[in-house]
Amino acid sequence: MKPVVFFLLVLFLTFSAANAEGVSADSAATAKKDSVATAVTDTTAKADSSATDKEDDSESGMSWIDFLAWPFIHIVQPVFNVAVYPIAQPIHYAVDNGVIEKSVDLITFGENRNILIYPMMNLKPGTATMLGFVYRHRSIVLPKDYVVLESQFFANGDWYVSARYSKQGIGGLPLYTAFRYQQYWDRDAFFLVPGSRDKYVQPDSTIYVSWRLSAPLDSYRHWNLGGGFGLRYNDASLPEKLVDSILVDDRYTIESRGLYQSEFQFPMEISLVFDNLDYSFAPTRGRRLVLSGQYVIVNPYSGLAFDSYDSTGTRESLFFQDDAANHDYIRTEIVFQQYILLGKSKKFHMSPAEARESRRFYSDFSLDEALRPWHPSNVMNTLLERRVLAFQFRMINVFEREKGEAPFNAFPNVNARFPLRGYADAFTAYHVMGFSMEYRWPIDRFVDGVIFDEYALHAPEIDEWSMDHFFNSWGFGVRVRKPDMFWFRVQFGFHGLHGVNLVMTIAPEYR
Repeated sequence: MKPVVFFLLVLFLTFSAANAEGVSADSAATAKKDSVATAVTDTTAKADSSATDKEDDSESGMSWIDFLAWPFIHIVQPVFNVAVYPIAQPIHYAVDNGVIEKSVDLITFGENRNILIYPMMNLKPGTATMLGFVYRHRSIVLPKDYVVLESQFFANGDWYVSARYSKQGIGGLPLYTAFRYQQYWDRDAFFLVPGSRDKYVQPDSTIYVSWRLSAPLDSYRHWNLGGGFGLRYNDASLPEKLVDSILVDDRYTIESRGLYQSEFQFPMEISLVFDNLDYSFAPTRGRRLVLSGQYVIVNPYSGLAFDSYDSTGTRESLFFQDDAANHDYIRTEIVFQQYILLGKSKKFHMSPAEARESRRFYSDFSLDEALRPWHPSNVMNTLLERRVLAFQFRMINVFEREKGEAPFNAFPNVNARFPLRGYADAFTAYHVMGFSMEYRWPIDRFVDGVIFDEYALHAPEIDEWSMDHFFNSWGFGVRVRKPDMFWFRVQFGFHGLHGVNLVMTIAPEYR
């Protein structure tokens, strides 16, 4: 099945499923209108011919509506019934016995239900297969503080650990502070040459420590001024088995970019934020603006020595020496997000009772029920009631203190996290910007359906934007979250008709 057909089919079914709550009322209204239409048709028919002839014709013939409906009734509907049947009974059992609610209770601990412990996994083929755990604890030491511990272990032995502590309200003042520690070892890491799609292996073991402090600028605390600093130690020393993948290119030199070497970086940041969103991770209305600037001090790189062999088999020792150039750089970022709640109910999130009813709709799937919300009298409610439109504009710029000398990891990557979810292999450049649109609707109490369309541009200079460097991706998926906590997302991204990119991550694309 082609991606466009598949996307439209899923779009149709998910829209229909999200309107399960209005099915009964819509059904009654439709039946009433059908009765009136039938009465008018009968009256007209009696004026032209006898009632007996009318009945005979209706019993012996097939209307054009019946003709169009036949493949749905006799082919499509049975296929859906077969597809849904294997999961129908488990869903019934889950609804009747409160399995969903009990599962949430199973990972929630503490007298105040303020501790969450749950596993993560990624079952992608190859070394991306991962198993991990997350520990979240609110008010662990002081009121309004928050601890998040995360660990991931990959199939090839790579690993990642992270610890974050944040506190709202310090000494009775409306201050916010956060401390974070990250460390990982990734033997499959890579970097991209800015302005191209050239990709090279770059093993990376990084330790990153950061601290930030912010304070409100107004009584409503919508405007916040923040600052922070960090320490990053990047160890990209080269294992012997990867010698053949070393980049040797005069346009992008190892000694200038710190490739396969190690260095310390000291980022210093200042930011201005406006945020009046109603919820942290499932906003339904409001906007968010982030203006940030970062100056990064980069120490000289440590040298790298290794043995190489030419075409004749002659052994040669290579050593790259830092030329003591200025590797410092400036990075700026602009993020603007807008959320619009559609409909008259002014309500988006489901109650437990509404969530149970929605699950029943999935288990009792019927094509008739799915089609009813698309009756002309119900289309506006189907598309515009209890929906959220989400928009994001993002722009990142890198300015080098000395042209051609910033380290390889200074440049922004445009990938599924930017977001550009249709691309598994990203691109990078000095200047990138993107625009993303999402249409969200509630499927379950903690699950949202998402359809997205997004665009991105990159440029070597801030005034050299070109449609030759234009990218687009689109797709659909789900977000699993609470209003104040994001859990994970599973989404399918496409770019044109060139296959599918599966995104499974605990990182939100944006709020």
